Amino acid sequence: MRTLLLPFLLLLPGCEAAVGPALAVNGVSLMLTGRAVPDIVYSGVTGRDCSIAYLDGGERYCRVEPVAVEQPHCTRSLGSVDCWTGPVPGNPPPQGVGQARPGAPVQPWPERLL
Repeated sequence: MRTLLLPFLLLLPGCEAAVGPALAVNGVSLMLTGRAVPDIVYSGVTGRDCSIAYLDGGERYCRVEPVAVEQPHCTRSLGSVDCWTGPVPGNPPPQGVGQARPGAPVQPWPERLL
C-alpha cells in the first residue's frame, strides 16, 4: 500500500502551480454563467440544473426541473366557454376565445375642418 501511495505524494507539489489559474477560471465561469466549472460538469453528468450559487440563496444545490403543462385551448360554446387540453374536436377546429374574428376594416376618423 505504501509503495502505491508514494508516487501520488511525489506528484502532489506540482498541483500548486495549477491552483491560481483554476481559481481564475472558476471565478470567470461563475460570473458569466452563474456556475463554477465543477457545477457545469456535474450538471452535464446528472442532466439537472446544479450550481453552488443556489446554496448561497438558501436553495438546494440542484433545482427541480419544472414540468411543462399544456395550455388549454378555449372555444366558444352555446352560453359558455369550453376549454380543451387535448385535441379540439371539430373539422376545422373552432376559433379560440381570444382570437378576434375578421371584420370590416376600421374607418379613419374624419379630419376636422378649421
